[in-house]
Amino acid sequence: MSEQKVRNRPEISVIVPVYRVEKYLNDCIDSILAQTFADFELILVDDGSPDSCPALCDAAAAKDSRIRVIHQKNRGLSGARNAGLDIARGRWIAFVDSDDMLLPQALEKAHSTAEKTGADVVLYGFAFTDENGKVYDGWDTTQYDEVIPQQEIYNRLVIGMYQSMCNKLFRRELFDGLRLPEGKKFEDTYTAPRIYERVQKMASIPESLYQYRQVPESIMHSSYSVKTLDRVEACYQMFLGMYRHNAETLCEAYRTVLTALVDIWWHLTPEERRTPRMKECMGYERDARHKLWQARAITLRGISDTIRYTKSPAKYLELRRERQAKLQNLK
Repeated sequence: MSEQKVRNRPEISVIVPVYRVEKYLNDCIDSILAQTFADFELILVDDGSPDSCPALCDAAAAKDSRIRVIHQKNRGLSGARNAGLDIARGRWIAFVDSDDMLLPQALEKAHSTAEKTGADVVLYGFAFTDENGKVYDGWDTTQYDEVIPQQEIYNRLVIGMYQSMCNKLFRRELFDGLRLPEGKKFEDTYTAPRIYERVQKMASIPESLYQYRQVPESIMHSSYSVKTLDRVEACYQMFLGMYRHNAETLCEAYRTVLTALVDIWWHLTPEERRTPRMKECMGYERDARHKLWQARAITLRGISDTIRYTKSPAKYLELRRERQAKLQNLK
Protein backbone atom coordinates (compact mmCIF):
# COMPACT_ATOMS: atom_id res chain seq x y z
CA MET A 1 0.00 0.00 0.00
CA SER A 2 1.48 3.31 -1.04
CA GLU A 3 1.54 6.51 1.00
CA GLN A 4 -0.29 8.17 -1.90
CA LYS A 5 -3.24 5.80 -1.55
CA VAL A 6 -3.50 6.43 2.19
CA ARG A 7 -3.38 10.17 1.67
CA ASN A 8 -5.92 10.36 -1.18
CA ARG A 9 -8.47 7.68 -0.38
CA PRO A 10 -8.04 5.81 2.90
CA GLU A 11 -10.20 2.78 3.48
CA ILE A 12 -11.26 3.91 6.98
CA SER A 13 -11.66 7.33 8.57
CA VAL A 14 -11.28 7.27 12.36
CA ILE A 15 -12.83 10.35 13.96
CA VAL A 16 -11.73 11.42 17.45
CA PRO A 17 -13.37 14.44 19.15
CA VAL A 18 -10.87 16.08 21.50
CA TYR A 19 -11.75 18.20 24.53
CA ARG A 20 -9.99 18.42 27.91
CA VAL A 21 -8.38 14.98 27.77
CA GLU A 22 -4.67 15.85 27.91
CA LYS A 23 -4.14 13.06 30.45
CA TYR A 24 -5.48 10.36 28.11
CA LEU A 25 -5.13 11.69 24.56
CA ASN A 26 -1.74 10.20 23.71
CA ASP A 27 -2.90 6.75 24.83
CA CYS A 28 -5.88 7.05 22.51
CA ILE A 29 -3.80 8.22 19.54
CA ASP A 30 -1.15 5.55 20.11
CA SER A 31 -3.78 2.78 20.21
CA ILE A 32 -5.07 3.87 16.80
CA LEU A 33 -1.64 4.25 15.22
CA ALA A 34 -0.80 0.74 16.49
CA GLN A 35 -3.58 -0.86 14.43
CA THR A 36 -2.62 -3.90 12.37
CA PHE A 37 -4.81 -2.43 9.61
CA ALA A 38 -2.84 0.55 8.32
CA ASP A 39 -5.03 1.99 5.53
CA PHE A 40 -6.80 4.65 7.56
CA GLU A 41 -6.81 8.35 8.28
CA LEU A 42 -7.08 9.62 11.83
CA ILE A 43 -9.06 12.85 12.15
CA LEU A 44 -8.44 14.64 15.44
CA VAL A 45 -11.04 17.34 16.07
CA ASP A 46 -9.82 19.83 18.65
CA ASP A 47 -13.15 21.17 19.87
CA GLY A 48 -11.78 24.36 21.38
CA SER A 49 -9.99 22.48 24.15
CA PRO A 50 -8.48 24.95 26.67
CA ASP A 51 -5.66 22.64 27.82
CA SER A 52 -2.63 21.24 25.97
CA CYS A 53 -4.74 19.03 23.68
CA PRO A 54 -4.40 21.32 20.61
CA ALA A 55 -0.60 21.12 20.82
CA LEU A 56 -0.72 17.35 21.39
CA CYS A 57 -2.87 16.95 18.25
CA ASP A 58 -0.46 19.01 16.16
CA ALA A 59 2.55 17.13 17.52
CA ALA A 60 0.97 13.79 16.60
CA ALA A 61 0.15 15.00 13.09
CA ALA A 62 3.74 16.12 12.59
CA LYS A 63 4.90 12.56 13.22
CA ASP A 64 2.38 10.61 11.08
CA SER A 65 1.00 11.70 7.70
CA ARG A 66 -2.23 9.77 8.27
CA ILE A 67 -3.28 12.22 10.98
CA ARG A 68 -5.37 15.29 10.10
CA VAL A 69 -6.24 17.93 12.68
CA ILE A 70 -9.21 20.30 12.86
CA HIS A 71 -9.12 23.21 15.31
CA GLN A 72 -12.54 24.74 15.92
CA LYS A 73 -14.55 26.67 18.49
CA ASN A 74 -16.33 24.45 20.98
CA ARG A 75 -19.40 22.78 19.45
CA GLY A 76 -19.75 19.82 21.78
CA LEU A 77 -19.28 16.11 21.08
CA SER A 78 -21.77 15.99 18.20
CA GLY A 79 -20.33 19.12 16.61
CA ALA A 80 -16.83 17.66 16.76
CA ARG A 81 -17.93 14.37 15.23
CA ASN A 82 -19.86 16.24 12.54
CA ALA A 83 -16.77 18.29 11.67
CA GLY A 84 -14.85 15.05 11.25
CA LEU A 85 -17.58 13.58 9.06
CA ASP A 86 -17.52 16.68 6.86
CA ILE A 87 -13.90 16.05 5.80
CA ALA A 88 -13.73 12.25 6.10
CA ARG A 89 -12.49 10.50 2.95
CA GLY A 90 -12.69 6.86 3.97
CA ARG A 91 -15.09 4.24 2.66
CA TRP A 92 -15.78 3.34 6.28
CA ILE A 93 -16.20 5.46 9.42
CA ALA A 94 -15.17 4.66 12.99
CA PHE A 95 -15.57 6.86 16.06
CA VAL A 96 -13.29 6.73 19.08
CA ASP A 97 -13.70 8.93 22.14
CA SER A 98 -10.45 10.64 23.09
CA ASP A 99 -10.15 9.04 26.53
CA ASP A 100 -10.73 5.51 25.17
CA MET A 101 -8.58 3.04 23.23
CA LEU A 102 -8.81 0.43 20.48
CA LEU A 103 -7.17 -2.97 20.70
CA PRO A 104 -4.54 -3.45 17.95
CA GLN A 105 -6.67 -5.68 15.69
CA ALA A 106 -9.93 -3.74 16.03
CA LEU A 107 -9.97 -2.11 12.58
CA GLU A 108 -8.58 -5.17 10.81
CA LYS A 109 -11.19 -7.52 12.26
CA ALA A 110 -14.06 -5.09 11.76
CA HIS A 111 -13.08 -4.36 8.14
CA SER A 112 -12.55 -8.04 7.34
CA THR A 113 -15.98 -8.88 8.74
CA ALA A 114 -17.61 -6.09 6.73
CA GLU A 115 -16.03 -7.32 3.51
CA LYS A 116 -16.90 -10.95 4.23
CA THR A 117 -20.54 -10.39 5.21
CA GLY A 118 -21.49 -7.36 3.12
CA ALA A 119 -22.83 -5.70 6.26
CA ASP A 120 -23.39 -1.94 6.46
CA VAL A 121 -22.34 -1.84 10.11
CA VAL A 122 -19.99 -4.04 12.10
CA LEU A 123 -20.47 -4.13 15.87
CA TYR A 124 -17.83 -5.25 18.36
CA GLY A 125 -17.85 -5.47 22.12
CA PHE A 126 -16.18 -3.15 24.58
CA ALA A 127 -14.46 -3.57 27.91
CA PHE A 128 -14.62 -1.10 30.76
CA THR A 129 -11.37 0.18 32.25
CA ASP A 130 -10.45 2.40 35.16
CA GLU A 131 -8.74 5.77 34.74
CA ASN A 132 -5.37 4.05 34.37
CA GLY A 133 -6.54 1.78 31.57
CA LYS A 134 -6.83 -1.39 33.66
CA VAL A 135 -9.71 -3.57 32.46
CA TYR A 136 -12.29 -4.37 35.10
CA ASP A 137 -12.70 -8.12 35.54
CA GLY A 138 -15.98 -9.40 34.16
CA TRP A 139 -16.97 -6.08 32.63
CA ASP A 140 -16.61 -7.05 28.98
CA THR A 141 -19.82 -6.79 26.98
CA THR A 142 -21.17 -10.03 25.53
CA GLN A 143 -21.08 -10.33 21.75
CA TYR A 144 -21.66 -13.09 19.23
CA ASP A 145 -20.56 -14.04 15.73
CA GLU A 146 -23.70 -13.30 13.75
CA VAL A 147 -25.31 -11.28 10.98
CA ILE A 148 -28.37 -9.32 12.10
CA PRO A 149 -31.13 -8.16 9.69
CA GLN A 150 -32.56 -4.65 10.02
CA GLN A 151 -35.76 -5.62 11.81
CA GLU A 152 -33.86 -7.51 14.49
CA ILE A 153 -31.51 -4.53 14.95
CA TYR A 154 -34.56 -2.47 15.88
CA ASN A 155 -35.70 -5.20 18.25
CA ARG A 156 -32.33 -4.94 20.03
CA LEU A 157 -32.00 -1.17 19.98
CA VAL A 158 -32.85 -0.86 23.67
CA ILE A 159 -29.54 -2.58 24.48
CA GLY A 160 -26.89 0.06 25.05
CA MET A 161 -24.20 -1.46 22.85
CA TYR A 162 -26.52 -1.14 19.83
CA GLN A 163 -26.93 2.59 20.46
CA SER A 164 -23.26 3.52 20.88
CA MET A 165 -21.39 5.10 17.98
CA CYS A 166 -17.97 4.04 19.28
CA ASN A 167 -18.08 0.24 19.09
CA LYS A 168 -18.88 0.05 15.39
CA LEU A 169 -17.53 0.40 11.88
CA PHE A 170 -20.02 2.21 9.60
CA ARG A 171 -20.31 2.26 5.85
CA ARG A 172 -19.65 5.88 4.87
CA GLU A 173 -22.85 6.29 2.84
CA LEU A 174 -24.94 5.87 5.99
CA PHE A 175 -24.00 9.44 6.92
CA ASP A 176 -24.88 11.04 3.59
CA GLY A 177 -27.13 13.96 4.54
CA LEU A 178 -27.19 12.80 8.17
CA ARG A 179 -25.37 14.35 11.12
CA LEU A 180 -25.52 14.03 14.89
CA PRO A 181 -27.75 16.51 16.79
CA GLU A 182 -25.65 19.39 18.10
CA GLY A 183 -26.39 20.88 21.49
CA LYS A 184 -27.82 17.59 22.79
CA LYS A 185 -26.51 15.09 25.30
CA PHE A 186 -27.06 11.35 24.72
CA GLU A 187 -26.49 11.96 21.02
CA ASP A 188 -25.80 8.28 20.28
CA THR A 189 -29.30 7.28 21.38
CA TYR A 190 -30.75 10.10 19.26
CA THR A 191 -28.80 9.08 16.17
CA ALA A 192 -28.84 5.28 16.13
CA PRO A 193 -32.49 4.86 14.99
CA ARG A 194 -31.90 7.25 12.08
CA ILE A 195 -28.82 5.35 10.95
CA TYR A 196 -30.47 1.95 11.19
CA GLU A 197 -33.23 3.08 8.85
CA ARG A 198 -30.51 2.94 6.17
CA VAL A 199 -28.95 -0.35 7.27
CA GLN A 200 -29.83 -3.63 5.60
CA LYS A 201 -27.79 -5.80 7.93
CA MET A 202 -25.31 -5.56 10.76
CA ALA A 203 -22.51 -8.00 11.53
CA SER A 204 -21.30 -8.71 15.04
CA ILE A 205 -17.83 -9.75 16.23
CA PRO A 206 -17.63 -11.88 19.42
CA GLU A 207 -14.72 -9.90 20.88
CA SER A 208 -14.27 -6.79 23.02
CA LEU A 209 -12.09 -4.62 20.77
CA TYR A 210 -12.91 -1.21 22.27
CA GLN A 211 -11.74 -0.12 25.70
CA TYR A 212 -14.09 2.33 27.38
CA ARG A 213 -12.34 4.31 30.09
CA GLN A 214 -14.55 5.41 32.97
CA VAL A 215 -13.54 8.86 34.15
CA PRO A 216 -15.37 11.28 36.48
CA GLU A 217 -15.70 13.92 33.74
CA SER A 218 -17.74 11.70 31.40
CA ILE A 219 -21.49 12.09 30.72
CA MET A 220 -22.09 8.89 32.68
CA HIS A 221 -20.78 10.60 35.83
CA SER A 222 -22.16 14.10 35.25
CA SER A 223 -24.56 15.69 37.74
CA TYR A 224 -28.27 16.08 37.06
CA SER A 225 -29.75 19.27 35.64
CA VAL A 226 -32.53 20.32 33.27
CA LYS A 227 -30.05 19.57 30.48
CA THR A 228 -30.04 15.92 31.56
CA LEU A 229 -33.63 15.74 30.29
CA ASP A 230 -32.05 15.28 26.86
CA ARG A 231 -31.90 11.64 27.94
CA VAL A 232 -35.71 11.48 28.00
CA GLU A 233 -35.96 13.01 24.54
CA ALA A 234 -33.26 10.67 23.21
CA CYS A 235 -35.08 7.61 24.56
CA TYR A 236 -38.32 8.96 23.09
CA GLN A 237 -36.71 9.33 19.67
CA MET A 238 -35.45 5.78 19.96
CA PHE A 239 -38.98 4.64 20.86
CA LEU A 240 -40.39 6.44 17.81
CA GLY A 241 -37.86 4.77 15.52
CA MET A 242 -38.81 1.36 16.89
CA TYR A 243 -42.51 2.23 16.63
CA ARG A 244 -42.15 3.18 12.96
CA HIS A 245 -40.50 -0.16 12.26
CA ASN A 246 -43.04 -2.26 14.21
CA ALA A 247 -40.44 -3.51 16.66
CA GLU A 248 -41.49 -6.33 18.98
CA THR A 249 -39.75 -4.61 21.88
CA LEU A 250 -41.86 -1.49 22.38
CA CYS A 251 -42.53 -2.35 26.04
CA GLU A 252 -38.80 -2.37 26.69
CA ALA A 253 -38.40 0.89 24.75
CA TYR A 254 -41.20 2.59 26.68
CA ARG A 255 -39.53 1.50 29.91
CA THR A 256 -36.38 3.46 28.93
CA VAL A 257 -38.48 6.63 28.45
CA LEU A 258 -40.34 6.24 31.73
CA THR A 259 -37.25 5.28 33.73
CA ALA A 260 -35.27 8.25 32.39
CA LEU A 261 -38.09 10.66 33.24
CA VAL A 262 -38.62 9.36 36.78
CA ASP A 263 -34.90 9.11 37.53
CA ILE A 264 -34.18 12.67 36.44
CA TRP A 265 -37.33 14.08 38.10
CA TRP A 266 -36.19 12.77 41.48
CA HIS A 267 -32.80 14.47 41.10
CA LEU A 268 -34.09 17.91 40.08
CA THR A 269 -35.10 20.80 42.30
CA PRO A 270 -38.79 21.80 42.64
CA GLU A 271 -38.10 24.81 40.40
CA GLU A 272 -36.46 22.64 37.72
CA ARG A 273 -39.44 20.27 37.80
CA ARG A 274 -41.70 23.15 36.79
CA THR A 275 -39.67 24.22 33.77
CA PRO A 276 -41.08 24.08 30.21
CA ARG A 277 -38.43 21.46 29.38
CA MET A 278 -39.77 19.12 32.05
CA LYS A 279 -43.32 19.60 30.77
CA GLU A 280 -42.10 18.86 27.26
CA CYS A 281 -40.46 15.63 28.39
CA MET A 282 -43.55 14.59 30.31
CA GLY A 283 -45.36 15.00 27.00
CA TYR A 284 -42.87 12.63 25.36
CA GLU A 285 -43.71 10.00 27.97
CA ARG A 286 -47.47 10.45 27.45
CA ASP A 287 -47.13 10.13 23.70
CA ALA A 288 -44.97 7.03 24.00
CA ARG A 289 -47.53 5.50 26.40
CA HIS A 290 -50.34 6.30 23.95
CA LYS A 291 -48.47 4.70 21.07
CA LEU A 292 -47.68 1.66 23.22
CA TRP A 293 -51.42 1.09 23.77
CA GLN A 294 -52.17 1.92 20.15
CA ALA A 295 -49.73 -0.78 18.99
CA ARG A 296 -51.25 -3.26 21.46
CA ALA A 297 -47.75 -3.97 22.67
CA ILE A 298 -48.62 -4.44 26.34
CA THR A 299 -48.75 -8.22 26.45
CA LEU A 300 -47.69 -10.82 28.99
CA ARG A 301 -44.65 -11.58 26.86
CA GLY A 302 -43.82 -7.90 26.51
CA ILE A 303 -43.99 -7.39 30.26
CA SER A 304 -41.95 -10.56 30.90
CA ASP A 305 -39.32 -9.48 28.38
CA THR A 306 -39.11 -6.02 29.95
CA ILE A 307 -38.49 -7.57 33.36
CA ARG A 308 -35.76 -9.77 31.89
CA TYR A 309 -34.22 -6.79 30.10
CA THR A 310 -34.20 -4.82 33.36
CA LYS A 311 -32.55 -7.62 35.32
CA SER A 312 -29.89 -8.59 32.78
CA PRO A 313 -29.30 -7.06 29.32
CA ALA A 314 -26.90 -9.95 28.58
CA LYS A 315 -29.57 -12.60 29.20
CA TYR A 316 -32.06 -10.47 27.33
CA LEU A 317 -29.72 -10.49 24.33
CA GLU A 318 -29.57 -14.29 24.52
CA LEU A 319 -33.37 -14.35 24.42
CA ARG A 320 -33.43 -12.10 21.34
CA ARG A 321 -30.90 -14.34 19.59
CA GLU A 322 -32.91 -17.47 20.34
CA ARG A 323 -36.05 -15.95 18.85
CA GLN A 324 -34.21 -14.67 15.80
CA ALA A 325 -32.71 -18.15 15.22
CA LYS A 326 -36.17 -19.74 15.40
CA LEU A 327 -37.54 -17.17 12.97
CA GLN A 328 -34.75 -17.86 10.48
CA ASN A 329 -35.29 -21.63 10.74
CA LEU A 330 -38.94 -21.16 9.85
CA LYS A 331 -38.08 -19.37 6.61
